[in-house]
Amino acid sequence: MPVMGDGIVGITWMPIFGVNYMAFTSTNPTLTTDNWTDPGIGGFAVLNGGTSSVPPALLCSSFPGQAVNGLPYYFTVDAHTGTSPGGAGSPTVMALARSAGGNGTWRVGTPMGTNLNGVGYATITPCEPNSLPTGVYAAVGPVGAIFTSPDGKTWSSRTPVGYSTDLFAVATNTIFGIPPNPPSLLFVAVGSGGAVVRSTDGVTWTATVATNASLPTLRAIAVATGVFVAVGDNGRIQTSIDGVSWTVRPSNTTVNLHAINCTGTICVAAGDSAVVEISFDSGNTWGEQSLGTSGVALRAVAYGNFDNNETGTNVVGVDGTTAINTWVVVGDGGTAYAGNTIVSSASAIWNPVPISGAGNLIAVSYTTQFVAVDNSGNAFTSQIAVTWSPPVATGIGDPVSMTTNQHGFVLAGSSGDNTSSF
Repeated sequence: MPVMGDGIVGITWMPIFGVNYMAFTSTNPTLTTDNWTDPGIGGFAVLNGGTSSVPPALLCSSFPGQAVNGLPYYFTVDAHTGTSPGGAGSPTVMALARSAGGNGTWRVGTPMGTNLNGVGYATITPCEPNSLPTGVYAAVGPVGAIFTSPDGKTWSSRTPVGYSTDLFAVATNTIFGIPPNPPSLLFVAVGSGGAVVRSTDGVTWTATVATNASLPTLRAIAVATGVFVAVGDNGRIQTSIDGVSWTVRPSNTTVNLHAINCTGTICVAAGDSAVVEISFDSGNTWGEQSLGTSGVALRAVAYGNFDNNETGTNVVGVDGTTAINTWVVVGDGGTAYAGNTIVSSASAIWNPVPISGAGNLIAVSYTTQFVAVDNSGNAFTSQIAVTWSPPVATGIGDPVSMTTNQHGFVLAGSSGDNTSSF
């Protein structure tokens, strides 16, 4: 049967003990196990040179030139035992990857039963030719609410006994070891009065900084190269490598900062009065820019650099080879800006790309296209942040935060409801 997702396409089957399988794919519908090497077919073995495949057999967008969204792929599987040749291959199966976040892709998950403010994701394994991506979603909220989920649909409460501080955001850092050693995970959540809690597995959480009424509330957190960067009220910016010891950084602003996103050593934070803060050294030093009128609050930031879409509007790349290197910030009244010439904190160029029909935008994220969500639960998509799709219903009406596993999105609502698109 086919396996389809954003940047993921493949086939799976029920294996029989003692049987070896060979899996092949091509964009040519006449593919068979006999002709896959023909130049006109352009086929190739999905796993291990086709000699010993186990389900699933996948193409992933993490491998350049593979799993292009909108491009049909055809799969066939042969089976053999011992040294005997395989018989006739399976009937050809077509699978089609598609961008997450669009119409008809959102599915409502199990409610968490308590209010939420933020959601994040920790990668355990990326998509591989023989396995789907795995990881841990974490959601946080008022009165110390902490939940985790393996799939973004079913959730387990992880609030420490007796902990009741309001939490607003959570971020994770994954350090990959040498296989077969598992990766090292570190979750850090921030909240009222500078409060911080952390976890190394998503299950057991420990408060490392107690709430302090004299400290600004921390509203958002992201990970630069090995460094957690948290932002909040009164222009507060602070960094830590472990979630325990923090260093306050000069931000050059006193407005409340609502969002931050980092890639490599570059971080972009956004807040009230259309203020954007940019750092090129993992949050150590910052430069301020004002993008618009003082009454507009910017509430979310995303970075995208991989257009993997074969079809649709604003197509810029085929086979996933075109880098777009674009930042997007969104905020009140459908406000949105895109920047792809961020070369310094003082001279970054931001172009207004307003989203028609949107209310106050509260979240934006990226897989192979940008997805922005407003406070009514409408999603808007764009491949290169020039024009945006009409509104798409996400299934919840009170969204507050969105995260991605690089192949789809999980959107959390303030009442503990949630929805996902993969």
